[in-house]
Amino acid sequence: MSMDTKESLRIFLTQQLRDVEEDIETISSYIACNPPETTGELLKLRELQRKYREIAASIRNEIVKLG
Repeated sequence: MSMDTKESLRIFLTQQLRDVEEDIETISSYIACNPPETTGELLKLRELQRKYREIAASIRNEIVKLG
C-alpha cells in the first residue's frame, strides 16, 4: 500500500472514529437528560453504546495497524 493510500485511509478512519465517539457521547447525554422510563429502554441504549464502543475499538485497531 502506498504512503498516500495509507495516509488517506488513516484520515478516513480517524474521522470515522470521531463520528463513532461522538455518537457514544450523544447516547450518554441523551440518557442523562432524558432518563428512560423503563429498565428495558435503558438496557437497549446501553447495549447500543456497547456496540458503538466495539466499533470504535475496531477502528482504533485498524489505525494502529496502518502504523
